[in-house]
Amino acid sequence: MKDQNASSAIDKMLEPMLTRPFDASNFADIRESPLTTNLRCSLVTPLLKCHGRALATSAQIYFQPAEIILGKDAAKAMSWSICDIIGTARRYNGLKDSSIEIFLKNNEPSVLLAFQIFDDRERVMDILPDDVPCRTDRDFVNDASNLWKIGHLYNFEYLFALSSAAGRTFHDLSRYPIFPCVISDYKSSKLDLKSKEVFRDLSKPVGALDAKRLEYFQERLKSMHDMENPFLYGTHYSAPGYVLYYLLRSMPEHMLCLQNGRFDAPDRMFHSMEHCFSSVNINPADVKELIPQFFDTEAGFDFLINARCLQLGNTQNGERVHDVILPPWARSPRDFIKKNRKALESASCTQDLPKWIDLVFGCNSRGENAKEASNLFHRMSYMGSADLEKMDSDQERHQTELQATEFGIVPDQLFASAHPSRNDNLDIANGVLVETKCETS
Repeated sequence: MKDQNASSAIDKMLEPMLTRPFDASNFADIRESPLTTNLRCSLVTPLLKCHGRALATSAQIYFQPAEIILGKDAAKAMSWSICDIIGTARRYNGLKDSSIEIFLKNNEPSVLLAFQIFDDRERVMDILPDDVPCRTDRDFVNDASNLWKIGHLYNFEYLFALSSAAGRTFHDLSRYPIFPCVISDYKSSKLDLKSKEVFRDLSKPVGALDAKRLEYFQERLKSMHDMENPFLYGTHYSAPGYVLYYLLRSMPEHMLCLQNGRFDAPDRMFHSMEHCFSSVNINPADVKELIPQFFDTEAGFDFLINARCLQLGNTQNGERVHDVILPPWARSPRDFIKKNRKALESASCTQDLPKWIDLVFGCNSRGENAKEASNLFHRMSYMGSADLEKMDSDQERHQTELQATEFGIVPDQLFASAHPSRNDNLDIANGVLVETKCETS
């Protein structure tokens, strides 16, 4: 209730700034004319939302931040040339389907604009040229799948494409890209990628990797027979807290914001890969997967080293939490990521990867199939914009969005049938859902 009251107070404070006419002096060319009205939206980053308003012309998309301190001059607008836009993706604003991510050329960072309503987002989408691809379009999924099938996409690139198509973005910690935990051996001095024993079973969700723990989850599910929405797992495989668990050393300000200005207890921090994998195998409250940084050989390794010398404390056994303790087979953080990537691209992982895709993006991600695959989560993780529309009050909608985004949200379903392997001579399009985000008009 406090969060909702604070949000209402901010909205009232911003009202005069958001209703102010767009400052035409911000136009890059005086010959430009607006193709939209002032559209209320926010510029979203993982740490904050900058409230303001957007306006589109035939040449530019503008975002003018709202001034917190009222003055005579409007805030200077940011702008992105439509000629520089190489792609888009429909994204979520909480649970509402009303955001757009804009991808720019020359490796410029993408931009996430969260609009208040679906129609405002669509007005901007309609202005963009027809040849600008949409990553949440089923054609994008079909093309990526067919390229992967014939070996023209690495596993890393394909999983990244699927995450993007399923609504995941680096700008939103509640919908962060998801990658599988691939390796199960964090004790050996050498990593033998020819041995099947080295790999995690990708046909099972993390919660089902340990038979004894799965038995506990199944017994608990049976005890919920009188509940309307029973579940196996009370936590999710991807949530803001889990993302920041991994990124504590590279994004400490984000963790401090999430934890009300404090770091978590040292024993609950990411300090050892062996301990992390052990936890996701035996801890009933831990079923998290990994994030792309574990496999991205070009992104660096700052999330593994305490370069800022953060005071993270000591564990109960007196061990200092500093750099992440890597497995013996990793000579360095760079080598660790390199070998993770090699494992991800290995023949063994490639063979089993479709089964993991079925669990996260496909036919076993929801409903009765998810239950049969031991992949059923709390109802909150399946909430969407259609559920919000059925609710009676703004307070109920606000609380639901807050709970869902904190708990973790299942990605959009991309495939309706089992994902074929690279060796199958099947038309991947047969497995793609008919309805996707870019089918809206």
